[in-house]
Amino acid sequence: MSPLALLFILSFLVAVDIRILAPVLPSISNSLGSSPGTIGLAMTTYSLAYGTGQLFYGPLSDRLGRIAVVRAAGVGFCICTILSALTITTWQFILVRLLAGALAGAVLPLTLVFIGDTVEYERRQLVLGRFAAINSAAIAFSASIGGTIAYFVSWRLMLIGNATLALIPLVFLWRLDTRTTGETAACVDRYIDLLRNRRALFVYAAVFLQGFLLWGGMTYFGSFGIHRYNLDQFTVGMLIALFGIGMMTSGLLMGRIRRRFSENTLAIAGGLLMGLSYLAFIPRWPMPVFAVGMLAMGLGYASLHTTLQLRGTEISATSRGKAFSLFAFSLFGGLSIGSAAFGWLVDAGWYEAVFAIAGIGLIGVGFATALAPQGRASSQCPTMGL
Repeated sequence: MSPLALLFILSFLVAVDIRILAPVLPSISNSLGSSPGTIGLAMTTYSLAYGTGQLFYGPLSDRLGRIAVVRAAGVGFCICTILSALTITTWQFILVRLLAGALAGAVLPLTLVFIGDTVEYERRQLVLGRFAAINSAAIAFSASIGGTIAYFVSWRLMLIGNATLALIPLVFLWRLDTRTTGETAACVDRYIDLLRNRRALFVYAAVFLQGFLLWGGMTYFGSFGIHRYNLDQFTVGMLIALFGIGMMTSGLLMGRIRRRFSENTLAIAGGLLMGLSYLAFIPRWPMPVFAVGMLAMGLGYASLHTTLQLRGTEISATSRGKAFSLFAFSLFGGLSIGSAAFGWLVDAGWYEAVFAIAGIGLIGVGFATALAPQGRASSQCPTMGL
């Protein structure tokens, strides 16, 4: 099996772990005697640690190779995920999820960097679309299977099972010779150089807002389904799974879509689909509107996010890991801050305010991305002035 295939499998299981708490927050909060907003801090700390870790993993992978870093961090991720299932207090759970997030942060971003290293630009968004399909399948799986296991068995078994499965691709990754997977450049960009690049700054700001608005709001969809429609966790999980189905559909069709539409068109369409879906949740319409909105939101996410990913892999050719580490840091920094900020509104019962902020903001991100300057990465260290 190829290294990219193994990375895709491991990424799928890590993506399951990233999203699996949303549909089972009520179950975890009841088990640990806490509120959904407080347990939501576990997603906040997980995402913050996940994003912050990029500042370490990106430069390290530029020196040691993508796979070498992924497989070492992957083992630690599995251990911490199992430990999180064994916690008995809210703050124990939050702390161990923070550690799991810090270690999980090596997998998906470095897989994307690996794609940037090994796939030419003309085919890259197609491969990114397939990677998006893998992640969307993980979202659908985590929502449906996670909700099912939590409803019929236990959320603790859900976490242990996922960590155990993740050990399988890690065994094969440890057997690979990684001496030729990394490349040491004669000159490298510093973080300050990257942050002086206006094109890079826009990509980082756009993905931060996407994480804040989309994923920050999605953290509380499980609680919203119970609050608005009196659904059980199993049904909520099935509905949230529609987001993954929409994202997977868009990712699998990315090749055909890219032949017909430009990057800018995809960015605008993605922002509109996600934003209008959020706004559609505000009126007290029947539950099928929630279901259709979840599907449309998934279609939109793949369109906008793969465009941002494509541009993120082209910020720097000589320090691709370091440059993309800021991309992932921005995304998960936005998610963590969004989860915390929206958690206050959710605990006050103001779901409509969350959806209004997220909806209008995502439409703006889509249009701003389409209007942003574009460019290709240089093969040599550039002078990245203002």
